[in-house]
Amino acid sequence: MIVKNIRKQINGNTIFDNISFSLNTQDKVGLVGVNGSGKSTLLKVLGGIIATDNGVIDLDGDSIGYLYQEIPIKYNDYTIEKYIKEIVGFTELEKRLHFLENNLSEDNMDEYGDVLNAFLNINGYSFDEDLNKIMSGLSLNKNLNSQIGHLSGGERIKVLLATLLMMNRDILLFDEPTNNLDITAIEWLEKYLETSSKKMIIVSHDEMFLNNIVNKIFELNNGELRQYNTGYKDYLITKKQEYEKRKLEYEQAKDQRDKLKAKLEQAKSWSSKGLGSKAHNDNDKIANNFAKEKTNTGNVARLTKELEKVDVPYFEEYKPINLIFNFSDASGNKDIGLENLVCGYNTFQTPKINLVIPFGAKIMISGGNGSGKTTLIKTILGKLSAVSGKVNIGNGVRIGYISQNTLEANTDESIYTYITSDIVEKDSTQIFTLFAKLNFDYNDRNKPYNILSPGERTRINIIKLILNNINVLILDEVTNHLDKDGLDIIYELISSYPGTIISISHNRKYNEILNADIELNIGNGLVNYRKLIKSKK
Repeated sequence: MIVKNIRKQINGNTIFDNISFSLNTQDKVGLVGVNGSGKSTLLKVLGGIIATDNGVIDLDGDSIGYLYQEIPIKYNDYTIEKYIKEIVGFTELEKRLHFLENNLSEDNMDEYGDVLNAFLNINGYSFDEDLNKIMSGLSLNKNLNSQIGHLSGGERIKVLLATLLMMNRDILLFDEPTNNLDITAIEWLEKYLETSSKKMIIVSHDEMFLNNIVNKIFELNNGELRQYNTGYKDYLITKKQEYEKRKLEYEQAKDQRDKLKAKLEQAKSWSSKGLGSKAHNDNDKIANNFAKEKTNTGNVARLTKELEKVDVPYFEEYKPINLIFNFSDASGNKDIGLENLVCGYNTFQTPKINLVIPFGAKIMISGGNGSGKTTLIKTILGKLSAVSGKVNIGNGVRIGYISQNTLEANTDESIYTYITSDIVEKDSTQIFTLFAKLNFDYNDRNKPYNILSPGERTRINIIKLILNNINVLILDEVTNHLDKDGLDIIYELISSYPGTIISISHNRKYNEILNADIELNIGNGLVNYRKLIKSKK
């Protein structure tokens, strides 16, 4: 793939411009950048999902495959097998190949060759065997006849991944492939991609995933692309070195400017005193002061010019956010009890769950995709009715919830209205302080909530939680879609929050930082409770 000078604008805003690069044999590229920098847009342009406004994308004979984020609703009635075979093209190719084989003639010989090559390219004769291997590797423990509409979010991602891998494309484009995947599937995908000879570009904020796969980094920032011919770990080292260099340059330039300012003020002062001294009658003194004045005036002009030349580079030092939580230790029972609780639907039910969650505990809910983790959380929240058993919520509990699907709340009201809708007494100073801490500007207050990126929505929901005196956090795959700055905010949140946290995450670094008290594992018809040995922080 050779990319030359591509540009993309959306609604009059330039997302990126003049981007050029080449993708060579066995290049495995991690595409990184802050939320909103245009990574997903660039991936869609490269994949031909949306058109470039300018420039050239030369695939150089390579075929390209793109990982979509969701299966369209129109396929909900399809079985897994029917969906994958149709999207990959197996169904049509097999049908046409059989027809041509039974009706072969001189007139259709060329077509037969083309169809046969296309069929062989997707390993058509071993398609079912290969699909079962990928299904097993991804731990998609569903019959191929299972309907798409009955799958969990993580299971649907696995189907999309299986579809892409079965296409056998030369170049693979992945946009957050680990979102909602369980750890078993993530580890299998890591090994699969690590050993693959295919070229690929991966958008991901999963540090461990990138560490284990990529050998190049493309950084998209302010519409420009920088290339680093290193893996992700060495890229971070390089960025730290760049940071330290920029910090030193800033400090040196600032020091030079401050010294010149001091000299300039002194020169101005001396020049002013020289002017005042001309009122004396002593001719020698007047002449002497006049000479000093002339010298100082020259110094003022010279120092002013020198000062104008000093370029203090932009530098913003990282500072901890220091989140402050509003809730007080009010009276009332703040425990949550799960008593003989069975969650689920007509077609799926969890085993019985019995657990008392004391106030301040950190609970990690684990299990494979489709095991019922999100179903349990929605039952605790009262969004789903229990099949049997009880959820006992203490009278002092105030629950805050961030969903794995940030699109669930899709209001067009302003960010400010969305945040403050449940607050009786609004403290604008605190609100806008939190705005600044979580990388929002005062002018963002009137933005409609529904135009925000998923990562931005997560940060806004954190502000809402802090302001609403929440003492129990329920977080479902909260790290999805977040850039490094957003992840740092989440890591600080879960490490410093004094209340209860009930959490689902397949992000390995997140789970290390959570440092949970109890792991509640759901799977294979069983519920396992494991009291964890907390690591020293």
